[in-house]
Amino acid sequence: MRRLLFILSSAALVFSSLPGASQEEPATQTAPTAYTTVSGHVLCGDTGQPARFAAVQLIPEKPQPSQTPDFTNVKDSKGMANLIARSMSQTLKGTGLSAVSAMDGSFEMAKVPAGTYYVVAQLSGYLSPLSALSTGDRMTGGGDAISRIKALAEKIVVQDAPVRVDVRLERGGSINGVVRYDDGSPAAGVDAVRMVLQEDGKWMVDNFNPLVSPAKTDDRGHYRISGLAKGKYAVKAELPTNQMISGLGPGSFNMHSNFGDALVVYSGGVFREKEIKPIEVGLGEDVEGINIVFPIDNLHVVSGTVVAKADSHPINAGSISLTDPETKASLRHTKIEEDGSFQFNYVPEGQYALSTGRVGDTDKSATPDAYAQMMNPKFLKSYKDLTMPIDVKGDLTGLTLQMVDQPAGASAKPPTP
Repeated sequence: MRRLLFILSSAALVFSSLPGASQEEPATQTAPTAYTTVSGHVLCGDTGQPARFAAVQLIPEKPQPSQTPDFTNVKDSKGMANLIARSMSQTLKGTGLSAVSAMDGSFEMAKVPAGTYYVVAQLSGYLSPLSALSTGDRMTGGGDAISRIKALAEKIVVQDAPVRVDVRLERGGSINGVVRYDDGSPAAGVDAVRMVLQEDGKWMVDNFNPLVSPAKTDDRGHYRISGLAKGKYAVKAELPTNQMISGLGPGSFNMHSNFGDALVVYSGGVFREKEIKPIEVGLGEDVEGINIVFPIDNLHVVSGTVVAKADSHPINAGSISLTDPETKASLRHTKIEEDGSFQFNYVPEGQYALSTGRVGDTDKSATPDAYAQMMNPKFLKSYKDLTMPIDVKGDLTGLTLQMVDQPAGASAKPPTP
């Protein structure tokens, strides 16, 4: 359930980053005194044809940070619903600085306040100055987001006269392949997630990027990630152990979440980021045959119980991660059950560490709201985080993690997202 709320809240944040909602009104000291019309056409550079139904956005030169939901005061599911509703209301209200091109590629924004803007168009499969930015940077304008947009987008100055501007879109590159199991059967309905190698040598993974074409595998396991700028990439996929299930009639919708079973495999058939070999993609280049294979054999179970060292009673709340002992990167995580147990399935052989996060005792007799407990857990007693190295050569069951009391006044690290 904790992960489900993260998905719901992240979805609300992504909606706020979509065209027409990712920026607040231009940051000015006084209310604008002049408005005018901005219009033009969007053209596809590879075909010379109109870019039909492309999203066009004016990004202020000095935008204000977007308002993101604040979960710190959420007390129950009603408060959570109100928070998401307010966020969605702001998203639907928009800023008036966006439009969608027509069949002939034309667009018009009727009431644009005076100011300096950068014109950005977006269409699936084509490059956009926003595509390479993470969801967080698009929402907050953090990092060097504005500088990167300035280098790629056309600048216009809006005063009291109508402004016309045309935008040319260039087709991006793509990565294509198949996700399957090693017995040859296709892995359908799996998200093939793009990873971008940044200049600092770190991988950027943006699961909620609405500007890059979705790449869920079809019934044959095929996927295609398009709209890529020239650069170095990788693709990752995880076992589809998390499913939204809908049946018949009211109340038939269910969310099955077991992230402890979500084995991740990267392009090249490796299980850890440090082992990835980057895929080079040129401008407009289609890179074929980037396949991902899920193993079936030589996968193992890692399970055990989390207890208090003082008296060995089971601890009934918190999270536990399977991490890389060298890089400390979290490979996957799961929750601690009410009886103190935890379990990871489908674990390849190798060396790992088990790391706990925000572990504590809750009142089993109470019926706390799941949303509030997830975002702002209330513990009768908290415990220090613990890390236990393990070497997986076969099933590892019956492990015991003994937790030491958290000193008074100390705070535990945030839960794993």
